[in-house]
Formats: sequence, structure tokens, C-alpha cells
Amino acid sequence: MSKPILVLWLVSALASAQKIAAPAAPAVERSDAWKIENALSAGPESISDGATVMDWPAAKDEEMRVLRKGTNGWTCMPDRPGKPRHDPMCADETMMKWMMATLAGHSPNIDRIGIAYMLQGEAGADQNDLSRRTPPPGRDWYYVGPHIMIVLPDAYKDALRGQNRDISTGEPYVTALSSSSPLLVIPIAKPDEEIVVKKITGE
Repeated sequence: MSKPILVLWLVSALASAQKIAAPAAPAVERSDAWKIENALSAGPESISDGATVMDWPAAKDEEMRVLRKGTNGWTCMPDRPGKPRHDPMCADETMMKWMMATLAGHSPNIDRIGIAYMLQGEAGADQNDLSRRTPPPGRDWYYVGPHIMIVLPDAYKDALRGQNRDISTGEPYVTALSSSSPLLVIPIAKPDEEIVVKKITGE
């Protein structure tokens, strides 16, 4: 008996990633409908279909705005303003706690594993400080392909000791090094590739 299966085509013997030109994030204001579609593209449908969608605050002293209420505890956000390419994210409750605290300059105080998807990839300003909006003087943006991020409880962060920190290798690496809770980033395609989802028939 056959049934439809969703398959992520990755760079492997079993599947493939499709080459694309690195897309530039729009500099113009987008509609809420566009932001919702963009935000949901960050994660697999099994997560994004039931996720809340939040927009970034228009000003530093404002709060994030709910674009769509969800039901599964996940939150998806559209591109961050000012980035040179698309970088929407879908995060679980723990990763949202980590991100909000980190961007505000506070200690996240993480006590459980958190997970986030960025299946459009991202452009980063500073590997050590994810709260930076622009690269440090004399440095340029770095680009990461589609990936998954994991944060460990603070009590277990030493488990990341000795892990790769070189983004250019394409291997899993540790980032947010200045945080009390660094992140493990697991790339699943290169910066100039996109994830292709295809329905197939399996026995």
C-alpha cells in the first residue's frame, strides 16, 4: 500500500539541494500577508502550519506584533529588517526565550533543550554576538545555508566544548559564543542552495 511521504532533498546520496543565487532581503515595507508567508517558509509544514507568527518590532522600545495566532507552541518570524538576505525563523518556546533574552542583552537561563529552524538560511553580522545588527568594523556579513539550531541547558553547555567553530567548513558549528548558552548550528545545505520538498510515493 502506498502513501505520500514528505522528503527533504538534501546534499547526500539519497537526495539533493538545489543551487540558487543568494536572495537579497527586501528593503521595502511588506504586507502582513507577505510576512506570514515568508515566516512560515522557515520551517517544515508539520511545525509551521500550527505556529504563531510574530513580526519584529518597528522600533526598539516596542514589542513584537502577532500576525497570526497558532496552536502548537512554535513561533515563526519573518526576515529581520536590515539583513542582506532572507532569514525567517521558526523556534520552539525555549529557543524563543533564548532569542528574546539574548537580543535584549540578558542571560537566557536555559533549563531545557531548545530548537529552531532556518530553512531559508541567514546572513549573520557577528558569530560571537547575535544581537549585532551590522558586522564589526572591517568585517562583512557571513552567510549560512538552510540549518537547524539547538540550544542546550546551561548546565550542559560544556558538552559543546571542542566542537567546530569555523562556519566555512559546512560542518556543524557552535555560535553565539558570548552567550551563557551557545548554540549548535547544523547546516543541511550550502549558503547558495535551497531545500526542495517533494511528495513521493513509498511502499
